[in-house]
Amino acid sequence: MPEVRRVQKFGRSTLMISLPSEWVKSIGLSPGDTVGIEVLDDGSLRLAPLSILSRKLERTLTIRVSKGSSESLLIRAIYAGYILGMDKIVVHSVDGILSETHLKVVRGLIKTLIGMEVVEHTPKKVILQVLIDPSKYSAPTIIGRMANLVRFMIQHIEASIFDKTPHLLNEVIELEDEIDRLHALTVRQLLLSQTNRTLSKYLGIKPALITEYRSIVRAFEEAADALAEIARLLSEKGSKILEKIAMHESVLKEGLNTLFLIVDRSHKSLTSLDPYLINEVLNLINEYYGHIKKYNTMIFKELGLDEAYLTILEFIDGLNAVSRAMETVVETAFDIAIEKTGKELDISRAYL
Repeated sequence: MPEVRRVQKFGRSTLMISLPSEWVKSIGLSPGDTVGIEVLDDGSLRLAPLSILSRKLERTLTIRVSKGSSESLLIRAIYAGYILGMDKIVVHSVDGILSETHLKVVRGLIKTLIGMEVVEHTPKKVILQVLIDPSKYSAPTIIGRMANLVRFMIQHIEASIFDKTPHLLNEVIELEDEIDRLHALTVRQLLLSQTNRTLSKYLGIKPALITEYRSIVRAFEEAADALAEIARLLSEKGSKILEKIAMHESVLKEGLNTLFLIVDRSHKSLTSLDPYLINEVLNLINEYYGHIKKYNTMIFKELGLDEAYLTILEFIDGLNAVSRAMETVVETAFDIAIEKTGKELDISRAYL
C-alpha cells in the first residue's frame, strides 16, 4: 500500500505536500536542494533530486573470447550489446592475444554501428565505446531517412533496367548497408526509451508504442533487404536478364512507380496518422499486385518456364516482399492512429 498524505494549502493558490522523512534521509536531500518533477503518461508524478537525474550509470558488457570462439557468435554478442543500450563493450581474450579473425570482426562492426568507436586497444583487449547523444536522434526522423533510402533503391533498380546503367545496382547494395545502420540505431533508441521516459519524449513516441515502432523499422529494413537481393540477383545474371526484364517496359514501369508511391505514402501515413490515407495506401498495394500480376503473365507467355523466367520470377518475388513490408507499416500506423485518438475515431467523411 502506498503511503497516504494530505495535500495542504500554502498561501493563496499553492498546494504542497510533505516528503517522507525516510526517503529524504536515504538520498541525502537538504533544504534548498533542487528536485525534478516529471508528469508521467498516467497522470502521476515522478520526483527525484537533480543530482540523481543527472547522474548517468554507465553500462558495460564484457565479452570473453578464446582463439576458438565463434566469429558469428562474437558478431551477435557485440550487436546485441549495442542495441540493448550498452555504453561500453569490452572484448577480452582469456588465452593471451586476440586473434586476427576477432580483430577483423571488431573493425567491421565499428563501420556498421553508428556512434561506436575504439577507446582502448591492447593485444589482449579492445574496449568499444558508444558515443551517441540519444536525444539528437528522434524515431520519426530516422524512419523518414529509412523511407527515403528505400525510395532511392527502387529508383536505382528502375534506372539500371531501363537506362542500361547496371553499375547502379551496386549503389542499391550500399544503400541497404546504410539502412541496416539506421535500423540498429533505432532499435537501440527504442529499447533505451523503455527505461528512460525522458528519452522517449526526445524520440517523439510514447513508451506504450515502442513495440509498434520497432515493427515499423523492421519492415523498412526487410524492404531494403529485398531490394538489395534483387540488385545482387541482377548483377549476377548480367545485362541479358536486364534486357529480358525490360521487354514489357510500360507495364513494369507502372508497377515500379506504384511501388515507389506505396513507400512514399506509407511514410506519410506514419507522420499524418490519417486513416483515410492509410486506406488509400492499402488500395494502392492491391493496385500494384494487379500491375505485377499482369507483367508476370506477359513474361511467362513470352519466355515460358525457362531459366530466364525463373530469374525474373525471383525479381518479382523481391518486389512483392517490399509491398508486403509496406503493408505492415501502414497497418501498424493504423494501430498507432487508434491509440492516438483515444476513445473516438472519426471515419464519417465520405471516402472516394
